[in-house]
Amino acid sequence: MLSTRGAQWSQIDYTHGEQNFYHPIANPNGVVSFANAENFLMHQDLIDFINSNSRFDASCCSYGEMFTGTNRLRTAMAMHLNTHFQPAASIDPEQITFAAGVTALNETIAMMLCDDGERIMLGRPVYGSFFRDLTMRTGVKLHYVSVGDTDQFTTKCVADFEKGYDEATSQGIKIRALIICNPHNPLGHCYSRQALEGLLRFCAAKKIHLISDEIYALSVYNRSDLDNEKFTSVLSIVTTGLIDPSLVHVLYGMSKDFGAGGMRLGCLISRNKELTDGVRAVCRFSSPSQFSMDLANKILENQGFVEKFLLNSQTALAKQRQFAENLLDEAGIHYHKKGNAGFFIWLDLSSKLFPPKTQDNGWVAERLLSRRFEEAGVTMSTGEAYHAPQPGRFRLVFSVPEEILQEGIKRICEVLNSTS
Repeated sequence: MLSTRGAQWSQIDYTHGEQNFYHPIANPNGVVSFANAENFLMHQDLIDFINSNSRFDASCCSYGEMFTGTNRLRTAMAMHLNTHFQPAASIDPEQITFAAGVTALNETIAMMLCDDGERIMLGRPVYGSFFRDLTMRTGVKLHYVSVGDTDQFTTKCVADFEKGYDEATSQGIKIRALIICNPHNPLGHCYSRQALEGLLRFCAAKKIHLISDEIYALSVYNRSDLDNEKFTSVLSIVTTGLIDPSLVHVLYGMSKDFGAGGMRLGCLISRNKELTDGVRAVCRFSSPSQFSMDLANKILENQGFVEKFLLNSQTALAKQRQFAENLLDEAGIHYHKKGNAGFFIWLDLSSKLFPPKTQDNGWVAERLLSRRFEEAGVTMSTGEAYHAPQPGRFRLVFSVPEEILQEGIKRICEVLNSTS
């Protein structure tokens, strides 16, 4: 007999155990996964560096400086942020708190800012796992606002958030924070500086927190076919006369820009000491590994390696995105053609959604199409999971080796051709 919450959690489906992933030679019948946003293109570069620099000393076997990041790691991350994020005021190591991944920090910051039943606001579509991260164990609820299917990155989004906020408060709903992805997951866009300033003014006027998830900050690449957006961190905006800096918080980590999801290292950057103290108290339940922190130190302190790694990553992402788009164009698959950040392409398969008996419910049709993809050995996140305004969207992760990308899109085409 489980508790009520235990019984609810036991029904949540999580992948566990060895995965049956496709390999063109070793496992040609395996699953092509376009689901997890990882930069597989840079894993070899990273592991080569780690294998050449990973001599550990005995201190890694202890609890060390306990639960929220060593002083050495926080100093190295502060140097990295001050170098690459152009903060308006220099980041101090004491403003940085580490945990075992940004997922853990999402949950912790939700608990710190909201009481049970209070809400965090998000624009949609948006990273689907925010739902579980922010609500599963916290009692916090989410309030989604429609800000356009593919365009939510100019000052126009501010009016949409204001409308969503006012609608919520008119229903007695308490909004405590707004969270954004910048660069955006799943659309691959960066917010303009003007949009960020508008959102900061909005949060100041409503006296709510702005949380900026900047996990893809340096996975922004140049494309020859469009005007390239530049990443602007909220840390780079002067808050004087705009917003109380204690209301502005950034999430970052090693998983995306460094292709190091396996390190399980995320950090919160905040000038709010009360929030930082509270997060550190909770992070004893999600403290990072001493071995992971030692590896991250060696990476971040070697700025020559970091510069070269990031340049190679951005070049590889630009090339692989173009390769993926060429495959999609050849197959006649529609997708969102803008964006120059992150690891994903937002597919529009709405015209393929209406098999027999589901014409009246596009979301049912989307689930059915997703199931058919899975049966064909290819997985992608659905638009429904990412709170898309309309059915038929899927997120395809393109930052995989070419042979995997080709095989996955081939399988997608086979499914689409069989349902047309």
